[in-house]
Amino acid sequence: MKVLLTGATGYIGSAVSEHLAAAGHRVVALTRGAEPRPGRGWHAQVVGDTADPASLAGAVTPEIDAVIHLAPPSGDVDVDTAVVDALATPLRGTGRPFVYTSGVWVLGATGEAQEVGEETPTDPIDIVGYRPRIEERVLAEVAEGVRAVVVRPGIVYGRGGGIPALLVDRARRQGVPEYYGDEDVRWPTVHVDDLAELFVAAVERAEAGTVWHGVGESAVAVRDLARAAGRAAGVLAAPQVVTVEQAAEVFGPLFADALALDQSVSGAAARAVLGWQPGGPGAVAELAWGSYRPVEVFGAPDGTDAEAEVTAIRRLVAEVEHAQQNELVDRFLSVFRREDPVWTTGHGKRLSGFEEIAAFTRKVLPGAMTESTAVYDVERVLFLRPDVAAVNVRQQPVRQDGTRITDLPEGRPFYILVKEDGAWRVGAAQNTVVAG
Repeated sequence: MKVLLTGATGYIGSAVSEHLAAAGHRVVALTRGAEPRPGRGWHAQVVGDTADPASLAGAVTPEIDAVIHLAPPSGDVDVDTAVVDALATPLRGTGRPFVYTSGVWVLGATGEAQEVGEETPTDPIDIVGYRPRIEERVLAEVAEGVRAVVVRPGIVYGRGGGIPALLVDRARRQGVPEYYGDEDVRWPTVHVDDLAELFVAAVERAEAGTVWHGVGESAVAVRDLARAAGRAAGVLAAPQVVTVEQAAEVFGPLFADALALDQSVSGAAARAVLGWQPGGPGAVAELAWGSYRPVEVFGAPDGTDAEAEVTAIRRLVAEVEHAQQNELVDRFLSVFRREDPVWTTGHGKRLSGFEEIAAFTRKVLPGAMTESTAVYDVERVLFLRPDVAAVNVRQQPVRQDGTRITDLPEGRPFYILVKEDGAWRVGAAQNTVVAG
């Protein structure tokens, strides 16, 4: 299909553009200016501004097979209604899809209800107060022969962006992770690439008049997100709760209320009916070990997806951390290759071969984390070959609650990783204690 996409240059729109193209569709990007955007992979650009509905006249030509409206709302109900009119009217009588982007905030606080579905009545918070009316306006186009569909994303994360990036920035600026409202606030979340796949599914096969929740995880504790955001910012401190009133002084009252909104929202319908299969890392994992913490990469080989390889390497190091923290001997040993690995411990003990490493681990790991443990963060990756990488890691001692133990030294693990049968494994490792 040739798909007109508003908001194509934005955070979500960029991902949707890529996933549409990967599915074989041609993206026609609606942009405010005519300057070329090389590297976007768009089929074409048309000029228009969703803040000026009159500028959209002629954007939806007979060659356009579908419209996905991702551009953010203007804040003016009349303007947003006029935009829907301008984009949907040319589709009338054709059965072509018009996919509108709303959001789960239209549901309001879900209270004791768990994983509410699309049939739940809307009760919007003030920042999205009129958006249910826009949803209704979009769905009214079904009677005019438009395959109108509404997608409501949860809190979008991944690629280092979205609202979670604000948590990282605040932790870095304040020196302590923070979250808003009270201890029990939960956010429904979705990885930006998973959400992009939902838009592809919606434009391809969602039935007219349907509403879909784009939610990968129904209710993630924001306290856990805050702790992970602190990790991404290099701040190993206990998260602190910020009252809505205090948050309003920084973000304004409308956004502060949104940050403190407690919700549990289901995305099961899209899985069951549209075959949507969200597979990205969870929000906490992505914040703690993923795109929100930059890694220096050197020697990335041509013809490989370096970003995907670095992600896989980070997951391996995260597995080291998880196994160490939870004293999981077999999972710790699974990170080593079986053929002749070597390991020099932080105390200078040299271990050669898998069996020697296994015997040492079975002896020392159980009970080792009673009083303290450690977190591991990848800092640099040097690809020596496409299947061999040298990795610098920062190891920081922490208490069981994740806060930094300042009177214990850090470690500097150095790994030589080897990719075998599609998976990275430790071929050689050495840890160096940083003297105070």
